[in-house]
Amino acid sequence: MHDPLSYRQEIYRKLIHLSSSCIPFMLWYFGKDTFQPWIISCAIILPILDYGRRHNKFLYRIYSDLFITFTRPIEQGILSGASWVIIGAAVTIFIFNENTAIIGLLVLSIADSAAAIVGIKFGKTQLFSKSLEGSTAFFITATIIVFSLSSAAAYVNFIAVIAATVVELFSTPRINDNLLIPMVLALILTIGGVG
Repeated sequence: MHDPLSYRQEIYRKLIHLSSSCIPFMLWYFGKDTFQPWIISCAIILPILDYGRRHNKFLYRIYSDLFITFTRPIEQGILSGASWVIIGAAVTIFIFNENTAIIGLLVLSIADSAAAIVGIKFGKTQLFSKSLEGSTAFFITATIIVFSLSSAAAYVNFIAVIAATVVELFSTPRINDNLLIPMVLALILTIGGVG
């Protein structure tokens, strides 16, 4: 159901993932006009460094010293989850308004982390390549975030949460949920009238 990292490694990985919740808070604090150039710059630089670690011994040594314990085996040959988080954040912030971007990015950082932690620790019921327990944790956490922050009608919020849960459920390392979750959620909320 998941790549072979120990539960402790997965907790550390998800703590790093949770730290990405600083992105929507910085967006809220600084505003889109001020924050957008910074996040776009990071979305260019980080993937270049991430790609470069596979071709440059110096970058690989730095990456290994800092992050190899938290890297899933599949990420050795592709962009890491961190790169996808930054790319997803930059694209979401660029395309959507502040409110929908903030909600989408909070769901990504918090609900996705809840899904992994619960799914790996308590996941017994396989649901495609994930677990029912992890997907349920994602759904509940996303529901709390969306219904707390979105001004859309309840049915719009519900559709957004269902869509984000489906994206998380069917994601793969190559179809990355760190890119798609905030975009899908923000798109549905935008169509639903969240300004």
